[in-house]
Amino acid sequence: MWTSLNKKFYLFLSIIFVIGLILGVIFLIYLDEASKDILFLNINEWLQGISNSNINNIVLHIIMLSSMFLLSIFLIGIPFVLFFAFYNGFSVGFTVTSLISIFGIKGLLYGIIYVIITKGIYLFFLSIIIVSLLRVSLIILKSIFNKENIDKEKLALLLKKNLICIAIILINDIILYFWGTNLITIFNFLLN
Repeated sequence: MWTSLNKKFYLFLSIIFVIGLILGVIFLIYLDEASKDILFLNINEWLQGISNSNINNIVLHIIMLSSMFLLSIFLIGIPFVLFFAFYNGFSVGFTVTSLISIFGIKGLLYGIIYVIITKGIYLFFLSIIIVSLLRVSLIILKSIFNKENIDKEKLALLLKKNLICIAIILINDIILYFWGTNLITIFNFLLN
């Protein structure tokens, strides 16, 4: 099902993500020194206590993904879905840049590893969900404006695809909850 339309959606989504990434970097650069000091202090405290905590994104992802899913079916979620792609790019850019500002090149390596472990699978399947939701919205819009019948088989396939991706994300969140911090703390030597 890799069509030209999918390529355009993924390219559009990538552009939004990269814009968010760049703005996350710029945002940190233009923070005033007092805010940077507070941020750096919080990051250092978080890194010291990371072995005693869990990565818990389960509830947040359930709320966000189900909201995106429902709102996109009713067409009002299209801007929300695109903003969510931007937000994830912004948070990755801000996180990695913060670690670079504190730890230099070691912070870059740690930041990349951290993002891959905590957000890699999530962002991959989120992109599939977003493109599927955009296609669902497009099918619904075509049926409204062109007065065409909705292709129920295609719509059902896209919705099943979304539910499978959401299930994979939630399984990933459960794995990260129990073993994510253990995996991340393996790489703490980079920050010493």
